Amino acid sequence: MKNYLLLTLITLSLTACVIAQGKEDYIPVGPQNLSVQIKNGKDMPIFTNVTQITRPWANIGVQRMKNLPNDPKAISATILKFQNFAAAHGGDALLIKQYYDEEAKNRRPITLATNIVKYLDNLTPEDDAKITEFAKTAAMGRES
Repeated sequence: MKNYLLLTLITLSLTACVIAQGKEDYIPVGPQNLSVQIKNGKDMPIFTNVTQITRPWANIGVQRMKNLPNDPKAISATILKFQNFAAAHGGDALLIKQYYDEEAKNRRPITLATNIVKYLDNLTPEDDAKITEFAKTAAMGRES
């Protein structure tokens, strides 16, 4: 009986940890796994407004974390996680769509959403081929 109680308590505590971290998802909206230019996610530029991006670019994916604690440490850790993911998949920068506001009195969970930015002025021939193939596939869906 004690073993079942202990197992139940461990399961509940692990579930609470997962809920506190939020629910993550990724939506690819462009060609994936383009050439990697940034080796370390910490080096990836972060933008909070599209007007800050001065080079030609495209959005290749949207990363979201739902039910994220409205806490600066949780937000920073999630952004670093998103930077590393984006860098590993060929992103050149992140465009943050929602982020922590230190002055906010609202401490409810938030959704953090970022766009993965790929600069169009530094594409490799392999990237061009992936983009062309992606465009063909996307066009096939519109012909119906």
